[in-house]
Order: sequence, then C-alpha cells, then structure tokens
Amino acid sequence: MPIPHSPEKTTGPRELLRERVYTQLKEAILSGVLLPGERLDEAALRGWLGVSGTPIRQALHTLSLEGLVETAPQSHSAVIAPRPEEALDTLQTIGVLVTGATILTLPHLTGEDRTRLAALAGDVAAQHRRGDIPSIAKAAQAYFGSLVQACPNAVFVELVTQTGPSLSYHVTVTYRALEADLEEWAQGYTDLSAALRAGDDERAIEATKRIFRMRGARGDRDAAAGPPPA
Repeated sequence: MPIPHSPEKTTGPRELLRERVYTQLKEAILSGVLLPGERLDEAALRGWLGVSGTPIRQALHTLSLEGLVETAPQSHSAVIAPRPEEALDTLQTIGVLVTGATILTLPHLTGEDRTRLAALAGDVAAQHRRGDIPSIAKAAQAYFGSLVQACPNAVFVELVTQTGPSLSYHVTVTYRALEADLEEWAQGYTDLSAALRAGDDERAIEATKRIFRMRGARGDRDAAAGPPPA
C-alpha cells in the first residue's frame, strides 16, 4: 500500500482526531492515492497517520457506511472496487440528485447566480472536449457543488453531502463501462449552460436529465418517437 507523506501531528480532543483521520483517508481515496481494491493495512495506516488503531477503525467504519471502504468481518478493510456493470445505475442515481437540486434551486437564483452556474457548466463541457477525465470530474463537482450550495432545502443538502462523494467516485472509476461519448456529454453541458443563461428552467432540467441518461427525459422520448410525420 503506497503511503503518503506523514502529516504534522496535532493534539486535540478525541473527536477532532477521529475527524482528522476520517478526512485524510477519504481524501486519499477520492484523489487516487489509495487505489480501488487496495488493502488498508492498519499498521501501515498507524505509521502514516501517527495515531492509534482506534480512530483509524472508527474512520474506516464511517467510510464503509459511505460506500468508499469494504470491510470483511474478522479480516481486513480495503478501498471499495466499484463494479463496472453498475456504472449506468450509479450515473442515473447521481442524475436524480442533480435534477432534484436543479428543480429546488433554480427558482431561488438571481441572474448573477445563473450566470455563474452557466459558466461552470460551460467549463464542464470544455473539459469533456479536452478528454481529461480528472479535470472533467473536478469541473462537474464544481458545478454540482455550487448548485447544491445554493439549494434552500437543508435536508436535501445533507443527503447530498453524505452520498455525493461516494457516487461520484464510483462513476469516475467505472466511466469506461458507460461507453462514454465525450462530445455528446460536452453538448449536453453546452445546452445546460445556454438554458441557464436564458433563464429557461424547464430546458435546464431536461438537459440535466439527458446528461445523466435518465429515462423519461423529453429528449429521450422525442428520439424514441422518431421524426414527426411529413
């Protein structure tokens, strides 16, 4: 298991220590320092983090509840290895959250807010056209994070905070199984950006559904129905 550089040791309440260990392990997984399927050896983690086994086990338990770590009873823990066959299901689940955030948030945004979101969506489109997967993920997270930050529904925001990082990680690891057409996705985010700038909420919602391949989006229905009769 590759071990990152040791952080500076700090002292503080046990709760703060547990949170620090949790945060460092989570960031190591999401950034790819700890790879999918990699075994998490407690002794090595103690050496890296400079703490006892108790906060490490507490952090691993929390990460297992969030879907980033899998733990075998009386055995070992490992970074979750997302299943490629679940990639589309995970993408659509993220789509439900993004669409929900869009529906809840857009009516409360100012023109300046919409312009800022449109710029972020445009950046996601640009990163898709460049084809750099880490940059795509970073740009998409910036867009979604900004959207959720503006959401007035505190219960929804808490749900997204708990589930969003794990879902995003699963899709990032397994995106190849989606047989992704990056130009198609780039066009989807371009359409979303244009809808936000135009203040067309319905169009923005439909563009979001198409981006995340959610069945039932108006564009999907139109495509299935074929061209109108002559």
